[in-house]
Formats: sequence, structure tokens, C-alpha cells
Amino acid sequence: MKPLPQLVKAGGVANGSPKDERQQLLRKAEKFFARARQLAADGDVVESGLVILKGLDCERRVKAHGPQVLGLIRKRV
Repeated sequence: MKPLPQLVKAGGVANGSPKDERQQLLRKAEKFFARARQLAADGDVVESGLVILKGLDCERRVKAHGPQVLGLIRKRV
């Protein structure tokens, strides 16, 4: 039986502009989804599900990328 792969950890993208990092994450997610499609077609449903979770993690990180609301709020003195 194959060992289960680990989920992708946050912060795995190389330094660069936020737009470049977003594009890298989107490409990475698409690769995961393509791999999951192939695994599902081959009948390896468990592995396919785990790879889908990796792709969804990349998409989640894309949405969380950019200015955060709390960083934009300033105290009035």
C-alpha cells in the first residue's frame, strides 16, 4: 500500500511580486487537479482525493493573498 502524501504547507511559494505568486499558486492548483483527474481515471480514488485537497489549498491561499483588511485600518489619534 502506498504511503499517504502530506498536504502542502503555507509559504511554499518563492519570493516575488504578489501577482507572480498568485499565478504560481493557480498553476500549481491546476497541475494538482489534472493529476487528480488522471488518478481517478486510473481508479485510485483515495490518492485522487488527497491531490484535490492540495489543489484546493492552493486556491485558498490565492484568495488569502493580497492586502488584509486589518492592515489597512489605522488608529485615529
